[in-house]
Amino acid sequence: MIWKTAQWTVHLLFWIAIALVIYSFMTTNRRSARILPDGRIEFAQRWFAVWAWLFVMVRMSLFVPSFLRHAGEPWGFIAGACLGGAVLSSLFAIPDTLIVAEGGLGQVYWFRRNKRIRWDEIVEINSSKRIVTVTGANGMKIVHSAPLADRPRFLLELKQHCGENLPPDFPREPIATVQVQRPFRPSC
Repeated sequence: MIWKTAQWTVHLLFWIAIALVIYSFMTTNRRSARILPDGRIEFAQRWFAVWAWLFVMVRMSLFVPSFLRHAGEPWGFIAGACLGGAVLSSLFAIPDTLIVAEGGLGQVYWFRRNKRIRWDEIVEINSSKRIVTVTGANGMKIVHSAPLADRPRFLLELKQHCGENLPPDFPREPIATVQVQRPFRPSC
């Protein structure tokens, strides 16, 4: 009886976590960006979405051995290999955090190499309704998407650091709701 209740609870938590992941990707994160003590600005995802995503990936990875046990059947092996590949690739893609610093723009990952573009290396900024893509001179792309915090503040930081190279109407959306707060730095 206890074992069935535990299985049912894990199954219910799995579907709740999937709903939270879908919710975090479908809605815009209206949380403010965090100003770090050293003056950098951090644009991070909601923590409930990160933990829900990790729970879903761990739960999905537990299905891989059962698929691979049926490796004698071609569809069982193909399904297990595809599911295992999807779990690994999603762990390398999420979660990420954008960092805006005086030297440039960075994207920090947990399980793969971080990206960094200096302000003078930015060659292109594409802005759509949900995604802002910044491209560097070497082709590296840093993406601010809907699950990350404070899109208006990110656009304002881009305008402040790259303003002379941007069109006069950048961004083509209002950013008046942004409250710019720089940390206090004593002049010593």
